[in-house]
Amino acid sequence: MEDRFTKYSKLYFLIAGAFLLVQLVIALIIGFFYGFLKIFASRPLDVFYELLVMGLPPALFAGVYYLFIRRTKKHPYKPVKIISQFLMIVGFCSCMAVLVADILYYVSLKFGSNDISNFKSFSLAFMAGNIALMFVVALLQAFTTPKEEDWVARRKRKEGGL
Repeated sequence: MEDRFTKYSKLYFLIAGAFLLVQLVIALIIGFFYGFLKIFASRPLDVFYELLVMGLPPALFAGVYYLFIRRTKKHPYKPVKIISQFLMIVGFCSCMAVLVADILYYVSLKFGSNDISNFKSFSLAFMAGNIALMFVVALLQAFTTPKEEDWVARRKRKEGGL
């Protein structure tokens, strides 16, 4: 039997590698489309690419909020479920509001005069606020979820019950 440290070390490296690989693949896809669109440089394709990049952070956070809302429905403690769902719905709506505000701002700009720092979806407050909200809700749910039985206690319970 393989040593547990080696087994779990491999698992941690696999998870970390997959995490980095996903980011790399997304960057390569965006870079590929950017280069591909520059070959056919035209106004509609530039607008499509700019809107795609501008919509990534709100879409990503909104997707995570949606998954958290669905997962929270199964939480055993009702007050935490209500608070978590309320916070997640507020976060989801804020992502949609930021996306709409950025699109309206983008439409009001002249072509070529936009700067990424002017969009709300790339602001520090939006990014850090979303991550902090998810962290707070995850902590709230983690502290109110019953402790899982570890393998030693499960083995003792099974041996004692036989």
